[in-house]
Amino acid sequence: MTTPGSSTDHDLIVVHAPFPGAYVLMLRGTADVCACEDLEDDFARATRSGLPLIVDLGALEFGDENLLGLLINARRAESAELVGPLSPSFRRRLDTTGVTAWFTVHPTLGAALGR
Repeated sequence: MTTPGSSTDHDLIVVHAPFPGAYVLMLRGTADVCACEDLEDDFARATRSGLPLIVDLGALEFGDENLLGLLINARRAESAELVGPLSPSFRRRLDTTGVTAWFTVHPTLGAALGR
């Protein structure tokens, strides 16, 4: 089941997709400071599900430090894994901050879901 999440004037689309055994957030477009409040709500909704979180960043063009903070908080609070490929700029952000090893990055959503 897929339900639309939030979208902003800054071209971020978030799709919520609860699956058996995982809650998936699919991010498309640009996650910047203007999208931060809505994105915080999206992560809170996913966390309330009680399921492990999978964040699909395969179509994310840009993710700023606010997104990185939300991912780190989700990783600390529960199991959180990523789906790529990650954009070169977001990969650099993970590498520069030294948190790349904190996350498992799957090549596809199917791989992340174990299918």
